[in-house]
Formats: sequence, structure tokens, C-alpha cells
Amino acid sequence: MLSRVASLTYWTARYLERAENTARLLNVNNQLVLDLQSRQAADAPRAWEPLVYVCGGDSLFRKRHGTDVTERTVVDFVLFDRQNPSSVFSCVATARENARCIRDQLASEVWEELNSFFLRLKDDDYERYAQLGSAEYLHFLKSNIHRFYGVADSMIPRTQMWWFFELGRFLERADSTSRILDVKYFMLLPANTRVGSALDMVQWASVLRSCSAFEAFRQSRRGQLSLERVVDYLLRDTVFPRSVLFSVNAIHRALTCITADAPHLADNAAVRLVTALREHLENCDTPHIITRGLHEYLDDLQVRTGDIHDAIQDVFIHYSTDHARVLA
Repeated sequence: MLSRVASLTYWTARYLERAENTARLLNVNNQLVLDLQSRQAADAPRAWEPLVYVCGGDSLFRKRHGTDVTERTVVDFVLFDRQNPSSVFSCVATARENARCIRDQLASEVWEELNSFFLRLKDDDYERYAQLGSAEYLHFLKSNIHRFYGVADSMIPRTQMWWFFELGRFLERADSTSRILDVKYFMLLPANTRVGSALDMVQWASVLRSCSAFEAFRQSRRGQLSLERVVDYLLRDTVFPRSVLFSVNAIHRALTCITADAPHLADNAAVRLVTALREHLENCDTPHIITRGLHEYLDDLQVRTGDIHDAIQDVFIHYSTDHARVLA
């Protein structure tokens, strides 16, 4: 498989997953703002600054909007801003351009689904978002991406192209789930007197719902919502598709399938990093993580997923050809 095609496939999946997870981050932030309205103004900077920070665009946001941190400026920045490379519009537009470059290798239905989504999105702005309402508009974004995933799952053969698609999707998902947890951390780190309160549980329920995890959590982890139980579920559950550990296992499987026909690449830096992260998640102690600092732990997870990305680029995309082997 050409490294160029692998890169375009990988990034198509990453950008679409990033777009979906940005919508999820905005959704959980909206829910938390509603929960906090009795304690602070809904348009206060404290209600929206965490979203900009966790999405990784704080410096660019400051250049674009200065200190004007309101619902409108933040929503416009994370959903529609064409100068923000991580906005939903920019992610979908870039994914569509990547898919266009490999259109000859995609089923027509796959291309048409992504192209149609882009055409429906390209003229939207904050006024459209406000007119429909945040819940309905974010549902529109997520459901279109889910529909694309469904078509891709049905149409793309399980060749290396598919596994690079899965590699990009689940690497982005592992990073994004940690960021969704971080939104709650920054939005309100409750005082000791509020831990376990009704407000605290409502907020953790919002976090679970943003990951489509509320019902699954209730079925597998019966009992009260709490910091420790929710964090453990979203980090370490082995069967929930949006947990970090599930995503890491999916990354490992994709790498294994990619290198199946190239055994000389089986033991590469990316595989070693993924294996180490999987073993770390399987053996870590959630109460200990929380005691030592949840935010610092999530930061470390994001660094480690970044290291895995860099290794994937070095091994499969931008590798040196000095010692390349020609396979018969």
C-alpha cells in the first residue's frame, strides 16, 4: 500500500472522529453549563474557557477573539471557524479533501456520504446553530458522521486501507475520551462537601451521556455515579467502544493486521508504545490516579497517544528508504 494512500486514509478517519468528539465536548459543556446556572451566569467565561483549552486551541482563540469568551465566540470557534484547523467544519472539509484524493479507491457510496455531509455543513454558522438549538444541531453533526461510519463499514474491504482507517479513528478516540473527562475536571472540581452530591452526580451523568455511555455504565457498573467509578469505566472498560482501553486494543489490532503481510515490521516502535500503554491501563489503580491528580494523568495519556501517532508516521508514512526491502 502506498504510504500516501495510507496517510490520507488515516487522516480522513482522524479528522472525522475529531469532528464528532468536538461535538461531544460541546454537548457535555452545554449540559454542565445548564447544571451550573444556579451558581454562575451561563455566559460567564468560566463556563466556556475550559472547552477552548481542552480542544487545544486556546492560543489561536486568543488571537481571534482576545478576552471575549462567551457562548457565541466559543461555539463559533469550535464549530464553524475556518481558520481553526480543529473546528468541526475544518475537520470535515479536510477529511473530504483527503477522501477526494483517494476517491478512485473508495466505493462511490462512501465518497457520496462524506461529500453530501460537507455540502450540508458548509453554509452553516452560529445563527443556524442557535435556530435549531444546540442539542438538535449537535445531533445532526454526530448522526451524519455515524452514517458515514456505517457506510464505510459496509463498503470498505478489510485490506490495509481499512486498518489504517481504524488506526486513525481509534487513536483519535482514545485522545478525545481523555479530553471529555478533562472538561468535567476543569468545569468544576467540586469541594469536598460537594463530592457525591446531587450536582456532582448529575455532572458525571452528563459526561457519560456525552460518550453515549450512560446506559452501558448503568448496566455493567450498577451503583451510584461517582468520580472513581466513571473514570474507571471510561478509562479501563474492555467492552465499551469509547473507553480508552478499548480504543488502545483496537489500535493494537489494526497495527497487527497492517503488518501481517510485512513480518519485518511486526516489532516496530508504534506497536511497542501501544503495548506499553495497554499494559499500563490494564494494571493501573484508578483511586491512585485520582489521588495523584486526574488532570496530570489525562495529560500524560494525551502525550502518550501523541507519541504513538509520531511513531506511526515514522514507521509507515515518512520512513527512510535507505534500508527498504522489496517484498515479492
